[in-house]
Amino acid sequence: MQFHIPQYIDIEDKLFGPLTLKQAIYVAGGGGAIYLVWRVIPYIAIKAPIILAIAVFTWALAFYPKEKLGRPFIEILEAGFNYMLRDKLYTWKKTTKEANAGKEEEFLPSMPMSTPSVPTGKLSSTSFNLDVRGKEEPEEKILGGKDDTILK
Repeated sequence: MQFHIPQYIDIEDKLFGPLTLKQAIYVAGGGGAIYLVWRVIPYIAIKAPIILAIAVFTWALAFYPKEKLGRPFIEILEAGFNYMLRDKLYTWKKTTKEANAGKEEEFLPSMPMSTPSVPTGKLSSTSFNLDVRGKEEPEEKILGGKDDTILK
């Protein structure tokens, strides 16, 4: 018994003539928005740019090919809104220092570094014992080379 294997499963079905269901919904919504603007706003100078913007937006939602940007326009729009609304974490901002041509900078002399104090108690005695008794090998380093030289 042979089974029919669908060939083009990634292509959406055309339900309304040449339009898919999503495209038909976007076109109907855009047409409704254009009709609403046409009926509500009385002045043509105000409603013409709004209607043009709605028409371009509707075309982009319904017909913009996803191969151009790698994903559908609605997902790009959603990512843009999420970027605008969410908090942004800046981990590093480069600060630029203006170059002062001709000016001499003042240099402060550096303070000598102080040696840290050695703690006394069990920790220091344990450290001393490890330093003295813990090392079984002599303090020699073997360097690899042509003749394996031993340095002290």
